[in-house]
Amino acid sequence: MKVRSRPRTQPEIQEFRRKALIEATIASLARHGVANTTVRMICAAAGISSGLLGHYYESKDELMAAAFHHLFSEVTRKVQRLQAHAGDRPYARLKAMPPAIFSTSVCNAANRHAFLAFWHEIRFSRPVREVNRRLYSDYTQRMQALFSGAAAEQGQAIDSESAAIGYIALVDGLWLELSIDDRAVSHERAIALCLAYIDRALGLAA
Repeated sequence: MKVRSRPRTQPEIQEFRRKALIEATIASLARHGVANTTVRMICAAAGISSGLLGHYYESKDELMAAAFHHLFSEVTRKVQRLQAHAGDRPYARLKAMPPAIFSTSVCNAANRHAFLAFWHEIRFSRPVREVNRRLYSDYTQRMQALFSGAAAEQGQAIDSESAAIGYIALVDGLWLELSIDDRAVSHERAIALCLAYIDRALGLAA
């Protein structure tokens, strides 16, 4: 097991504490939800005095926005690492996404429940809403580029923007189903539905 080195310099200490607060926020939201997650609880789990929170984040909303950005980015990196095994061809990379997104290392209970809490906060927290808007704009553009490349590779003409939006909506809906009741749909069924959508969007299936 890799042992994290003890931070020594002031910048290292600052970064260590920020990460501890972010990780504690994600864990608390996943376990307790928004209503039952307090600043005191987060700071206690992070091993940081509540009075020091203001040195790192202006408010609980700013901390939650940073935590959402961190979780989304971590999930994206994991998916991209798994997706990389498919090679460079757009169609293969596109088809590799559903198995990656619904893999146990990505679509686990902790991640699903944390995302559910963050999605709830999008309605009420401007910082979280702004982070979501930026992240999903980038996500949509990446998916649009993949659909466009895959369509060209397969000799198809499609509306790649609509294909990307539909795919993201399907994935999010299935994550929501799994978050609410993981008996509603299996990971295997979720993967199959997304793979079928990709081929239909590309005009490769009826």
